[in-house]
Amino acid sequence: MDENDLMFRNEADPGSTKKKRLAAALISLAVVAVLAVVCALLLREFVFTSYIVDGESMRPTLDGGVTGMTDDGDKLLLDKVRTPKRGDIVVFYYDWNADPDFVPHHLVKRVIAVAGDRVEIRGGDLFVNGDLAEEDYILEPMDGRADGLSLTVPDGHFFVLGDNRNNSTDSRMIGCVPEENIVGTCFLIVAQNGSLRIP
Repeated sequence: MDENDLMFRNEADPGSTKKKRLAAALISLAVVAVLAVVCALLLREFVFTSYIVDGESMRPTLDGGVTGMTDDGDKLLLDKVRTPKRGDIVVFYYDWNADPDFVPHHLVKRVIAVAGDRVEIRGGDLFVNGDLAEEDYILEPMDGRADGLSLTVPDGHFFVLGDNRNNSTDSRMIGCVPEENIVGTCFLIVAQNGSLRIP
């Protein structure tokens, strides 16, 4: 090996090393991007999801947008893992109606009582475990349609009501919601104007 060969080899090495480093960096970036997408998909599938409110049953807390349009209401970010508790806003899949013309669909309501709780409605007032419920979030007092309702929430179920009590299909009519039908519990509300609220 003469002196010229040695000089050529020394000059070639830095460029080769740079190419190897660049290739390694690009491969690392690609792996990170793939992992990020996979993690996001797993989180969406098993941990978090979203729901756009449609209808008036949760006014004034939630805006369902214009009647007949399905994508202009408040957006709810839902935790699919957490077990709902009293006061939580939940989305569930209503599929247990026996009417042959019934089309299963999602509903958004507030959890009023959990398994083992006693629920009563008397004179338009709601009682949970014998105590008058204090509800500063409802649109207006309940009318008397559900007066006389009295039940204990069965295991694995929730009693839910809309905040717009006089314009809501909820546990007064459809019964308690099975836990397996709960899609998720709302942890963040994205209003139509882009503002964020914690429910």
